[in-house]
Amino acid sequence: MATKTKTPEQQSKLRRGALAYVGIYGMAFDHLQKRRAEAATIAADRFADLKKKGEFTSKKAELFVKKAQADALRNYSQTAEKVSEILPFQFKNKVSRLEDDLADLQAKFDRMSKAAKSKTKAKKPSKTTARKAAKKPMKVAPKKVEAIAADKTVVAKPSKPVVAAKIVEAAKPVETIDPVKDAKTIETAKPIETPRHVPYFLDVKRYDPFASEEIVRKIVNHCGIALNSEDARFVACSDEAERVTVRESWLKKKLELTASDTDLDKKVMEICSLMQRDQKKNRVTFYYMLAKKERKLEAL
Repeated sequence: MATKTKTPEQQSKLRRGALAYVGIYGMAFDHLQKRRAEAATIAADRFADLKKKGEFTSKKAELFVKKAQADALRNYSQTAEKVSEILPFQFKNKVSRLEDDLADLQAKFDRMSKAAKSKTKAKKPSKTTARKAAKKPMKVAPKKVEAIAADKTVVAKPSKPVVAAKIVEAAKPVETIDPVKDAKTIETAKPIETPRHVPYFLDVKRYDPFASEEIVRKIVNHCGIALNSEDARFVACSDEAERVTVRESWLKKKLELTASDTDLDKKVMEICSLMQRDQKKNRVTFYYMLAKKERKLEAL
């Protein structure tokens, strides 16, 4: 297909049209620049006006505050002079005397506090006194008990039943206290042992605050004496053999899952990712989270 050749007149028209088109954009650009310059000038003028007004207002407020302070001080001085003229002579220095009395009371209070602290400090018994107390059993003098029981004036008062109860209690036979024997009894007493599953239950609650203690106890019993070993107590997710053990012994045998080994390995890795912050992943917690994810907790 042949291309039509434009005449010089047509080419001249096209060129004039293109130049006019460019000229329109140039005029628009110049107009925009002019408007921007005018807007910037107006904004600068307004900012300067606002700044001047702000400075004027700030100075006016500062003068107002200073004037108010001066008026308040002048009024206070005039009032103080009038009150001083009205009050009798003996009351003019009352404030200073009250301050002196307050200082004296504070000093007395400090001295009393120091004296009370020195009296309440317990004196440590010497080693000789402690050895003698350990050798000799402590006894309550029976004469004091008889004297208290025979005091009819105290018993005769019906308005004090507490005193009568104390007299009856004092009349009871007093047991001999042997510090050496009692100390041996305390030493031989067996401490209360914490159930084996409790530490594992506390670790599980970090991931499941509503975990069942009974279910955790069943998992601990399932693991048995293996938890006594440091290596068997934790699951090493970086060890493939360890992951296979979890898959075979827990997912297949205990939870009775029938999925493929690939799917079961993915389930193990999901718990590894969940417990990634734990450098040592507790086996009981690991098994619990697997059972919870598969909704097998109630079946344990």
